[in-house]
Amino acid sequence: MSDTLRFCADVHLGKLARLLRMLGFNTVYKNNFSKEELYNNSLNENRILLSKSAYFSRFIDINFYQIKSADPLQQLKDIIHYFNLRDSFNAFIRCLYCNEIVEKKEKEEVEKELLPNTKKDFSEFWKCPSCQKIYWKGSHYERMMKMIRELENRV
Repeated sequence: MSDTLRFCADVHLGKLARLLRMLGFNTVYKNNFSKEELYNNSLNENRILLSKSAYFSRFIDINFYQIKSADPLQQLKDIIHYFNLRDSFNAFIRCLYCNEIVEKKEKEEVEKELLPNTKKDFSEFWKCPSCQKIYWKGSHYERMMKMIRELENRV
């Protein structure tokens, strides 16, 4: 399902976009999308448009979901529940910043870009081919995994 269900998020939903990407959902987001760009993105790329604004509800040719909560985690829970996504998570396959699929890298391939403690303490790495962001399973990973387990069990 996560391969076929794709989202675009309006300018007010950056944190939600990163959370959706964390779970593996293809989610485009820019902090300067115009209403026209959001509409065209949804229409031309068959994406579900996520917005807090009811403005897009008037268009019958796009998929639109209006976000009600101000809290990004609650927004995510609402989307997971509404679209029945609990069994569709494919966590950590996408770059949280630019949405590209990350690639597994050998430590030697990225070690020149790592801080000394990261280089010393970790051995598994992934890199975004687009924005070059490097990921590893540090303390942030454990916090995100805890959140994902809670989402899988409670949504």
